[in-house]
Amino acid sequence: MLTAQRARRGPPSSFPRWGSIVLPAGALWGTLIGVAVGAFFGNPLIGAGIGAGLGVGVGMALFAAALVMGSKDL
Repeated sequence: MLTAQRARRGPPSSFPRWGSIVLPAGALWGTLIGVAVGAFFGNPLIGAGIGAGLGVGVGMALFAAALVMGSKDL
């Protein structure tokens, strides 16, 4: 019974779900935190730019980790 259900659904995806949202989430959270830090230091626009860049960088590192985790069974 279990194998029949699995055959209908297809093979399970080995790519983690969190790997598909880390880039936009990193950019969003980086921008928000950058605006807050920039406002504290006097220029929220520069803080938003720096925060977005850092957020995307962290998101790419986590995306690479998700790719490694997804390819461990290949």
